[in-house]
Amino acid sequence: MITKLLTRLVNKSYEMDTLAFKVSDPYRLKLMEKEDIDFLIKKGWWLSVSPVMSNGKWAWTCGIYKRGKKTGNWITEDCKTHSTPNRAYNWARKRLEKELNI
Repeated sequence: MITKLLTRLVNKSYEMDTLAFKVSDPYRLKLMEKEDIDFLIKKGWWLSVSPVMSNGKWAWTCGIYKRGKKTGNWITEDCKTHSTPNRAYNWARKRLEKELNI
């Protein structure tokens, strides 16, 4: 469902309050598929990208989480703010590829 929604929005500008951005290159957009989600959870990792207001402008904060071995609780391993959600996901992807040796 969300993949279909994101696919429809790939070449359209849209707004979230005062935020308007356009994904200009649909071939650079890498959506997380069910297999990606299952793989990350199985390996004990997760990521989250959320919009935040930073210095009066919208930005995107990406958190990378690791599941604790004893408690099973999610622990923030790293967090970084980016200008677009694509940059946030690309940063997380590179970080996780390095962490998981893939």
